[in-house]
Amino acid sequence: MSDYANSGIFGDGEDFSIGSRRMKWLYTPHVPHGWDCGIKFDLTTKTLLCGDLFTQPGANTPPVTESEVLTAGEGMRGMMDYYAHATSTSAILERLAGLHPSMLACQHVSAYRGDGTALLRELAGRIESGNAKLSQTA
Repeated sequence: MSDYANSGIFGDGEDFSIGSRRMKWLYTPHVPHGWDCGIKFDLTTKTLLCGDLFTQPGANTPPVTESEVLTAGEGMRGMMDYYAHATSTSAILERLAGLHPSMLACQHVSAYRGDGTALLRELAGRIESGNAKLSQTA
């Protein structure tokens, strides 16, 4: 029996269209939250709709920024520790980085326009570093 639900709508890595845009569905179990997580990638604009990967606090932020967003996102994650700490997190983030997104559509605040690949890899490195610290204290 499968250990995760299959919605039957899209398979992992499946492309689909919404009008003039081509999208890809990526299954991302436990990244950032539960076993049922998934992320969409707009193949047309190279925009990763990345949900809570880079959640940032604040209000009155611009819709799009080219400023660094990882520090604020990590500050928020540090306060709330809402990531699932899955062993597959780094591999999933590398898979997303391999899409070479030029825009990260972050949930709650500004989208980030820039080198999404580098930002995803930096996030993976910070998570790995944090997980190593957690395992040392356990």
